[in-house]
Amino acid sequence: MRLVLMPRWSGTATSDWYPWLADELETPVTVAELDVPDAPTIEGCVARLRAAVGDDPDTYLVGHSVSCLAIVHMLAAFSEGRVPGAVFVAGWWHVDEPWDTLRPWMETPVDAAAARRAVDRSYVLLSDNDPFTADHRETSRLWRERLGADVRIVPGAAHFNGTREPAVRDLIAHALRA
Repeated sequence: MRLVLMPRWSGTATSDWYPWLADELETPVTVAELDVPDAPTIEGCVARLRAAVGDDPDTYLVGHSVSCLAIVHMLAAFSEGRVPGAVFVAGWWHVDEPWDTLRPWMETPVDAAAARRAVDRSYVLLSDNDPFTADHRETSRLWRERLGADVRIVPGAAHFNGTREPAVRDLIAHALRA
């Protein structure tokens, strides 16, 4: 079992909790970098995820923020095969005040039903005070409706940008055991 993690907008392998997570888990972690960190594209991020996953069917996917949608787009494009699980951290479908380079992520259609068929289990970790998506209840509903995800809310976690995020580690550890 291994994890492929993709960072948030403007994130890199050394941002936020990513290096800490790799040290906390016994599972190998590969970081699939965004194609353009300050203006990632759907096509570029999906290509990087596919390359990082390769032909390994025993790969869990972890996305943070915009990368959650990159994972959904990748899963929707699977013509065959599945992944055992995905963990979406601070995942969103809409951002309250989107900027121009973010709009394609919200406006490009994605076949959520196909994505749902391509993953055995999905988990979403949200905060009740995310500065980018104020309505965590609606975001939760959409993840449940579209991917059948197990959604968990962490009070006061903002956008999960800390250097240590125990709730993230704990959910990933749970997902790997499930």
